[in-house]
Amino acid sequence: MTEDFATFLRRFEEANTAFVNGDPSLWLPLVSRSEHTSIFGGFGGHEVGWSEIGPRYEWAASQFHDTGNPVEFEYLDLHVGADTAYTVAIERCTVHHVTQPGPVPHVLRATMIFRTEGDEWKITHRHADPLNPKAGPAGP
Repeated sequence: MTEDFATFLRRFEEANTAFVNGDPSLWLPLVSRSEHTSIFGGFGGHEVGWSEIGPRYEWAASQFHDTGNPVEFEYLDLHVGADTAYTVAIERCTVHHVTQPGPVPHVLRATMIFRTEGDEWKITHRHADPLNPKAGPAGP
């Protein structure tokens, strides 16, 4: 029997908090091993397929020192179907990047796509980038 999505989402949130504290061990098991899985990560770029995504997630987690700070999730939209689901959220926390002298606010807009594989929900796409103030395009 497939885990209900609400239970999975709590595990995802816990894994996300661990991740921005430098620990990808809870996150990695939640990610699909499919070569059709993708990420548009918060540090830019993109990867497709587990062979690229696994190392990317490990690298990204290594960019954070452990602060013990939790991620707060503001879900703007959430939909669960029979075998797919998505969330649109603002993720807020205070993190300590390895390249910075101290903790800084970390606010991302994140769109996640999930699907069932066997009897488990898995992450199949993550698009996360900094939430910046609304602005018009810059002129020449």
